[in-house]
Amino acid sequence: MKFSASRAAFSAALGRVQGVAKKTAMASLANVMIEGEADGRLRVAATDLDVTRDGTVEAVISEGGRFTVEARRLFDVVRSMPGEQVDVSVNADWQVAVTSKNSKFLINGTSGDDYPEIADVSGVELSPVDSDALKALLDRTAFSASTEDSRPNICGVFFECVGEGVARTVTTDGHRLSQCERNIARGGDVHKRDGVIIPNKGAAEMRKMLDDAGPDVALGFANNQLAVSDGDQHLFVRLIDAAFPDYAQVIPKSTPRVVVIERTPLMAALKRIGIMASDRTHGVRIDLSAGRMVMTSDDPQSGSSRDEMDVGYDGAEMSVGFNAKYVREALAVMTSERVDLALVDALSPCVIREHGCNDSLCLVMPMRL
Repeated sequence: MKFSASRAAFSAALGRVQGVAKKTAMASLANVMIEGEADGRLRVAATDLDVTRDGTVEAVISEGGRFTVEARRLFDVVRSMPGEQVDVSVNADWQVAVTSKNSKFLINGTSGDDYPEIADVSGVELSPVDSDALKALLDRTAFSASTEDSRPNICGVFFECVGEGVARTVTTDGHRLSQCERNIARGGDVHKRDGVIIPNKGAAEMRKMLDDAGPDVALGFANNQLAVSDGDQHLFVRLIDAAFPDYAQVIPKSTPRVVVIERTPLMAALKRIGIMASDRTHGVRIDLSAGRMVMTSDDPQSGSSRDEMDVGYDGAEMSVGFNAKYVREALAVMTSERVDLALVDALSPCVIREHGCNDSLCLVMPMRL
C-alpha cells in the first residue's frame, strides 16, 4: 500500500482514535486500521470491540490495501514530522515507512486482515439530529454517571426518545441524579424509542466526535449499537444490556420550599466551605431562614468554616446536609445566572434547576451531619 496525505489532516484523524485504541490482552486493539483503494479516500479506524471510531481522510492513494499499526506510535510519528505532507508505504513484511522532507520512520505493522471487523454505517437507518442539542444532553448529565464496575446498569448515560423529536438523558451514581431534555430533531422526525444505556466511554467518545463534527449529524441504532455519523466520521457504541433504575421514583413530585440564589456566588461559597470539609464526605450543613442561607462545615481533623448568603426564600426554617462537591458539579454544568434549590425536608433530595427552566435538573441526596 502507498499513499500521500496532508500531515495535519492525517494527524487529526489519528488523534481521533486515540481514546479507543488501547493496549489490552488482545494486542491488535492497540492498533489503528488504515485502508484505501486507488484514487479513493483513506479510511482510519480503531475499535476496542465496544467503541469504534471510523473516519476518512483525503489522500492520493497510488497503491490500495489495508494494514494496521500501533495507533499511539503512528500518531506520535506523524504529528512530529517536519513537512506539510507525509508519504506512507507498506512493504511485503508489513513494515510501514513514513516519510516527510528529510525525516523517515519505519514502524512494524501487521496485515489488516487480522483486525476485528469494523461496523458499516451504510446498513444503519439514521435520523438527522441537532449536534448542539446532543452536546447539551451529554454535558448536562454525563458527569453524574457511576464509575463502579459492580453496577454496570448505571455506568453510563440513559438515553431515550420520548416523542415529537425530544430526547432525554439521565444518569445517576446512587447519590445524585441528572436529567435533561432537548428537541434534537433536524429536518425530520426522531422516532420514539425505549431507553438505552450508553456506556461512559462511549458517551465520552460521542462528545468528542460532536466537537469535531459540523451541524449535520445523524443518529441511529442497530444490533444493540448506537451509531452517530457526520458523513466523514462514524462512531459505533455497544450499548449496556441492563435495566436502568426507575429514576422517576426518586424525583420529588412537589417541592414546597424553593431557594432562589445566584449560581456563581453559590459555587464560590461552596468551594470555600469545601476547603475545611471532610475529604471523604465533602459534607456541608445548610441552615435556611427567611432571606438567608448559612453554610457551615466542620471536620475534627481540619477545623471549621462558615459562609452566609442572601437568598430568595420565605419558607420555614430548616437545616439539611449535602455533599458540597456534588452540588458544585451540578451547578457547573448550568449556565443561568440564578438557580432554584427545591426542597421538601431534611431527609429528601434537593432538586437543582436553572431558574425559570424545567428542561433539566440535578438531584442530590441529603447527608446526615
